[in-house]
Amino acid sequence: MAFVIAAALCAVTFWILTKAKIVSAAARAPALMLAAGAGASLVYRVFGGPFMPSEWVAAGADALLAALAFAAACQFRVSRLASVCPASFRLTIGGAPLFLIVCGLAAFILVPQLPLSAAMLLAGALTLNGAAFDRRAVTDAPAHATIKAAVRLESAAILALGLPVAILLEATASAAPQGMPLVTPLFEASRGLLIGFALGGCLGLAAAVFGNRFKTAQKTGFLPILAGATAFLLAPILGAHPVIAAAAAGLLWGEQSNSLVTTRVRLRRLIERNVAPIAYFAFGVLLAPRILQADLLSIVFALAAVTVMRAGPRLASLKKTTLPKESQMFLAWFGGAPGAASALFLISLFDATSIVAQDAVLTVGALAIAFGVIAARLTARPLVKTFLKETAVAKKRALFAN
Repeated sequence: MAFVIAAALCAVTFWILTKAKIVSAAARAPALMLAAGAGASLVYRVFGGPFMPSEWVAAGADALLAALAFAAACQFRVSRLASVCPASFRLTIGGAPLFLIVCGLAAFILVPQLPLSAAMLLAGALTLNGAAFDRRAVTDAPAHATIKAAVRLESAAILALGLPVAILLEATASAAPQGMPLVTPLFEASRGLLIGFALGGCLGLAAAVFGNRFKTAQKTGFLPILAGATAFLLAPILGAHPVIAAAAAGLLWGEQSNSLVTTRVRLRRLIERNVAPIAYFAFGVLLAPRILQADLLSIVFALAAVTVMRAGPRLASLKKTTLPKESQMFLAWFGGAPGAASALFLISLFDATSIVAQDAVLTVGALAIAFGVIAARLTARPLVKTFLKETAVAKKRALFAN
């Protein structure tokens, strides 16, 4: 019941926000939304307001995360990702897994409170980057359109394909119920993923087939949204994972649909523009106060996770591409940062009390996301200027060489 009520409240909030002009401005200011949420949390705590039940918080986060995952999955075709955008394909299958391993091991070494399973769960949460942490810096940059498209596609692919990995890592970090085998959480999570993928895949495939036959219905984008929402609501009844069900609906629709790129982009903008501000505000309300509990080692890890440990694996995965050096540097920094999807995934862990070192995972994760947002604001403009200079120098060299 809590799940259905929270999903309904998120749907009503989403509809109201789509009518508000302030949303477009809020979507471009994640740092401002985070600060506003932190301020609201401080005022709320000063006046002694009651805490919302953790299951309601987690259900709302699942609903918003499902919307982001669905929109991300609609953006690309898995079978054509390597040929359409080789850079995004390399970042998805090379850069993201490498970051996951490096980040998990670093968290295990630097943060004593985290056992290996919890450290890998934290790394899995930070790998999700469905809503780029500074989309405005990407769109306003003087980069080629294909480079900007690569940032968008790899962000979508990592979220859609990385969510099952993050959920399995959550199950690995969870303690089994008393008297049950140790692999019980992993078994239950795997079963939920399989059922969710089957449910969402069937609904997404049906929406794609119907849309391909009736072009008018396909242009509006109503059919895939209906498939994703239906999969999300039916999943708890069938024992499936609701977020994976919604993502699978978008993945199969994106693979089989003949819709134009404009329809896919319209879906992404509609959902991201409204979900991301809510995610950052909720993150500020629920997780930002935990930053005050962080110790020095957690701060060192969080800073490294959103800078060196993030850009290094991404740059290494792009070394063998034919992209110019300045484009590789642009992709290495302006993508892959923990953003709205990471924040929502951490919030969804609120009611997962069986997770080992849950409090440490939430605290360190909150610190890393906050540092990522701040780093984006502080470095976006100077890095774009540097990229512009490097691009101009590269053009002059090519002109002289010819």
